[in-house]
Amino acid sequence: MVKGGQNLPADVIQVIDQLERHCLSPDGSLISKSAYYDLQLAREEMSRERLRYLEAMAIYCEAIAMVEEYQQAVSVANLGGIRDIQGFYPQLGLKNSPQVYETLEHRLVVAEAAQRLRLPLISKDGEIHEEEIEKWSIMSRSSLDSTSTSLTISSSSNSLNYANSAATSGAAANNTGDSGEPGVGGVPNRFLGITPAYLWQTQLQRVPLSMDMADYQLTLSREIDARLKSKCDKLADAFVDDIDSSSGSQSSSSRLPERVKLIIEEIEREEAALREDLYSADRKFAEYYNVLEQILGVLIKLVKDLKLQHQHQYDELQKTWLCKRCETMSAKLRVLEHVLLLETYTQESIPALHKIRKYLVEATEEASAAYNKAVTRLREYQGVDPHFDTIARQYHDVVKKLENMQWTIHQVEMDLKRLPDHVSS
Repeated sequence: MVKGGQNLPADVIQVIDQLERHCLSPDGSLISKSAYYDLQLAREEMSRERLRYLEAMAIYCEAIAMVEEYQQAVSVANLGGIRDIQGFYPQLGLKNSPQVYETLEHRLVVAEAAQRLRLPLISKDGEIHEEEIEKWSIMSRSSLDSTSTSLTISSSSNSLNYANSAATSGAAANNTGDSGEPGVGGVPNRFLGITPAYLWQTQLQRVPLSMDMADYQLTLSREIDARLKSKCDKLADAFVDDIDSSSGSQSSSSRLPERVKLIIEEIEREEAALREDLYSADRKFAEYYNVLEQILGVLIKLVKDLKLQHQHQYDELQKTWLCKRCETMSAKLRVLEHVLLLETYTQESIPALHKIRKYLVEATEEASAAYNKAVTRLREYQGVDPHFDTIARQYHDVVKKLENMQWTIHQVEMDLKRLPDHVSS
């Protein structure tokens, strides 16, 4: 900091040196020493916590794999109809008795269910609010206490064992947390009054372990250790390709962490380089985009001010010409109308047109009177008989038939009159 400020006064430089020597961190990050040491401790604790998490996850994955292999062996034995199942297990790589794997599976299921009951209360925004956690914890404890009390009272008349189990669950609910499993955070979430401690107790009582717990744990630890060692050896064989003769006595497993660390560092460097390329590409894209926006603005201005301006002027002139032409055509039509009226109404044709109009008016009045008379008579007939229309149609048909018959008789009479002439000839 002092090198960058050569132009500062001497007393200011001295103050800055004193601050760097006594108050600020030695790495030049310009934070206080206490915060720097707290940050170092937090990083070390986070590293240890991460290491513990990775170890626990590795053991958990191996336990799950052991249970899956056992279930696969059982299904193969059942499908193949093998009777000697105990002798068939070593062929599939199983080193322990079936009871060990069944107990392991049952304990894993119970542990996962207990962990699900132990999840913290998370809000909708993804953050944990301590006030809500405390409120729901108190409510769940009070509801569980009342539930366990009612269960104890109601079940005392039925079964003493059930009352004891309910009292056990009530005692587990009075605790603020699961004291049997320390180191697990979060407020215990209760479903129908069930707590992780009560779940562990009831499940372990339901399925007791016939073998000794120490032998069971020792057996599992040996098998998990052997599986992890074999995987480490496979990883070492995959990573170690050429070992110097000077380090030939050193085992491949001991050099595995160093090689893995080197590979991780190389991957991190490549990732940083790729990220830097991505950032540079984004910056270039932003620059190109800005240039394209400027070019587009210039093109819009050119088209609008130069090309479209003349087009607008041409369209305006065309519109004005069309409007004037329409007005001219309308004036010509009015002139033709007046010429037609002038040629039609002359001094000689007006009296004749008056007579024609008089005759037309009289004919219209007569036709209207006849129509009204016919309508009146029709209404009178309809008022006399509602079936007048049917009778009129039948009368019309009869008249037509009568006319046809008269015409036929007339033709026959004419034929009969011609017949004597032909006979005499």
